[in-house]
Amino acid sequence: MNVRLIIQKGFVAVLAAMALGSCDVIMEDRDDCPTGLYVNFVYDYNIQRADMLKDHVGGLTLYVYDESDRLVASKSMGEGQLSKYGSYIHFTEGELAPGHDYRLMAVAFQTDNISANGAKYRQTGNSTGSEWQQFYLDLDHSATRLPSHYFYVSNAAPLDTLWHSLATYTTPADSMPMTMYPSMLTPAKTDYTWQRDGSIKSSGVERVHLVKDEPTYATVSLIRDTKHLNITIRELNYDLENEGYHLSDNQVLDEDYTVEIIDNNSQLDCQNNLSNPNDTIVYTPYRQWTTSFVGSGDVVSESAAHYDLMFNRLIYKNASVEEDRYAVLNEEDIAKSRNALLIIRKKETGEIIFGLNLPYILASGRTYQERYYHYQEYLDREYDYRLQFILRGGRVEELQLFLGTHVHIISWATRHQHEVLY
Repeated sequence: MNVRLIIQKGFVAVLAAMALGSCDVIMEDRDDCPTGLYVNFVYDYNIQRADMLKDHVGGLTLYVYDESDRLVASKSMGEGQLSKYGSYIHFTEGELAPGHDYRLMAVAFQTDNISANGAKYRQTGNSTGSEWQQFYLDLDHSATRLPSHYFYVSNAAPLDTLWHSLATYTTPADSMPMTMYPSMLTPAKTDYTWQRDGSIKSSGVERVHLVKDEPTYATVSLIRDTKHLNITIRELNYDLENEGYHLSDNQVLDEDYTVEIIDNNSQLDCQNNLSNPNDTIVYTPYRQWTTSFVGSGDVVSESAAHYDLMFNRLIYKNASVEEDRYAVLNEEDIAKSRNALLIIRKKETGEIIFGLNLPYILASGRTYQERYYHYQEYLDREYDYRLQFILRGGRVEELQLFLGTHVHIISWATRHQHEVLY
């Protein structure tokens, strides 16, 4: 039907705006209507259950794979684009043909500058035409095994924080509050839960279907792989010499100990799973220092050694094995462990004063509510840990695990035989 309208000049802007909001009615000209694929991103799979994408992520690349799982398109976003809510990537119908199903995979970092000091995550299998299963993320480490028979990760600087795809969600075009403004996309609340039996429950989709002449809206949820651990070693009640307040031989100095995390997690695949299990690597502190406090009278003096470490994703491989609770006391125990280990030694003698399954001890810090999380889900959501070791006579007597405002105290004693943590 042809309709003639006589429009007064003052109403042109109003009617134009109405036309932009009525793309489902106007079929003749869709130049101003959204079509193609719009993808936004969310990082709310954390212990706070809040979207912290704009505050944490600085660089991101989205990879798109076709129905045969070959890479057909990719686009990146930098810190300037990610520092505000509503950031999205758009593929036109000319870039991604409608009528097909596509797999989305995103990889993100805290910075988009790979030239800084320290170990980096290197991407392989990310060229056009590469298969999805050929994609890997490798963490830099020494090219050859050192005398300890392990590869070492450079401690020149903190690791660049890595995020990987967790799940993809789609939103029907007709349910978007403002379909003309994709920047107003609302991130979907991540629905991804580990079950008690180790299976996954999620409302995410494996592939996104593109419809011709219509917009397709998708949200990619991210999971943070890189973790941070601060360790403090304290020796309380050491004596002071009367003159000059010099600290006695019981003073704790950071150079007196070596702190290591041993794991086989140098490589992640396209599904964010650990691969290459024979690549056992060692993380050492990127910063360490000593603090001391000199008391007087009834005020106790103390010293403390501090260590900051960063490491790749922790996978709890033995979540139900009783032996995870036992101490690691020697090299034989280290060699037979399947999980990441935290090892603290006296530097002068190499004696282990503390050694334990790291995923187990960190997951032990769950609060009552957090215990509803599966071990692995908790380790994937939490990313910042603090452990404090209290020494008496050079031996670990007590371990304190700090998570947020909570302190979890675990009794500890080093014996010749294995000792259970209570």
